[in-house]
Amino acid sequence: MADQKKSLYERLGGYNAIAAVVDDFMGRQAADKQLGRFFVGHGTDSKKRMNLLIVELLCNATGGPLLLCRA
Repeated sequence: MADQKKSLYERLGGYNAIAAVVDDFMGRQAADKQLGRFFVGHGTDSKKRMNLLIVELLCNATGGPLLLCRA
């Protein structure tokens, strides 16, 4: 019964769990033969920014906080 009151964000494990999944997923995409071409030319900072934006999107979409404030 208590789990039903928790948001999906909380049930998934919060920020750290979502960030770990996104890091793994993005690493797999970059290493993939077909999808890796979309990451060619991106620097380290650009890849980190993509990861951060995807983590923020998933956190917010699952009921968690909006971490980056943008106008």
